[in-house]
Amino acid sequence: MKKFLSILVFFVSTFLCHSQNPHLFNHTFPDVNHEDATVIEMLQQVTENDIIGDVEHLTSYINRRADAIHIYNVKNWLVSQYENIVIDSISLFDFPVMSSWDTVPKPFTTAPDVLAIKIGKKYPNEYIVCGAHYDSFVITEGDFDPDTLVSPGADDNASGTAGILTTARILSNYEFERSIIFANWNAEEFGLCGSYQYAKQCRQDSVDIVAYFNLDMTGYVNPGDDIHIHLLYANRDTLLGKFVKQVGNIYIPDVRISRNWLPSGDTDYSSFNRNGYPAISPSEDVYHLSPYIHTVNDIIGLSVNSWEQTVAFTKLNMACVAHAAGVIHESIDEIDYTDEEIEHFEVFDVLGRMVYSEKNVWKNMEEIRVTDLKSGVYIVRFFTQNGNSFSRKYFVKY
Repeated sequence: MKKFLSILVFFVSTFLCHSQNPHLFNHTFPDVNHEDATVIEMLQQVTENDIIGDVEHLTSYINRRADAIHIYNVKNWLVSQYENIVIDSISLFDFPVMSSWDTVPKPFTTAPDVLAIKIGKKYPNEYIVCGAHYDSFVITEGDFDPDTLVSPGADDNASGTAGILTTARILSNYEFERSIIFANWNAEEFGLCGSYQYAKQCRQDSVDIVAYFNLDMTGYVNPGDDIHIHLLYANRDTLLGKFVKQVGNIYIPDVRISRNWLPSGDTDYSSFNRNGYPAISPSEDVYHLSPYIHTVNDIIGLSVNSWEQTVAFTKLNMACVAHAAGVIHESIDEIDYTDEEIEHFEVFDVLGRMVYSEKNVWKNMEEIRVTDLKSGVYIVRFFTQNGNSFSRKYFVKY
């Protein structure tokens, strides 16, 4: 989690409240008033051991600073984790290390965001995004070598990264109406850089992101307190907040959930909110965040002191993503319209950007050819002369 001096936070937060873009798309969220058997099945697969294993690995690096050499090894490990599950595509998003208020990039390059995409069966160009930043940070003074600084970042944010990985491993075995992007952001600690540049690019490309769910710091409970969750979201995202509360009340009923505000600092959900997308971030108690973050003591035991809470956060994220994406309980194979003449078609990459379209085609689907596309996965939406439409996934390889 990125923290600022309080006086700067007040100024920036006030400015951003008046500079947010309106929602790019209008979507509603399902009314969740009873358990879904398939979602229950998903949540039963969440285990402490899986989360512990990921947090232990992520804290085994000297650091995960965005300006250190180790960040590339972390990126490679994340990619390897997604390569081992049933995912449609893995995408790396390179970005300049600059936040929304920077005028020039910072004097270093860094590893890309890591994005794993599961393509939806019914609305492949509508996206549910869940994410967590994988970089860590230690406050220092004077001259230092970023490659040798110890920055374990157990709570901030190995805990959130582990939650997204767990969500991806489990949900990858199910099918959904909408596409899901499991995201791992970099350079959050330098001003939400990775998530902001990605969300900004999505806005420019009119990518339809229905909702963004964030995980940042999930493992610390103030001694003597019970496990509870504070929700961070903007006023215009009240419908999303209501949806998350409903999901929490159904699937983790013993965990208190309420809205609150960070007294200082920010996290990646703001990147999406500022770019016109509904976004929310479940948080540890905002008044009792881990006192060890951004220090060498952000370690398992001190800073991550409740695996039970990390499981609760992960289950909440998973249930929200599953419901928002529209979990498919039975096969919904689209009606076969391939015998109808195609009037026009549109080609989208896995990030939801239209990369090619052609109108007045009037051909059978087997005759359609597209050129100048890079290797990768694409979604093609076909529209027939009878007013029907259907989607197909294609893999281009040279």
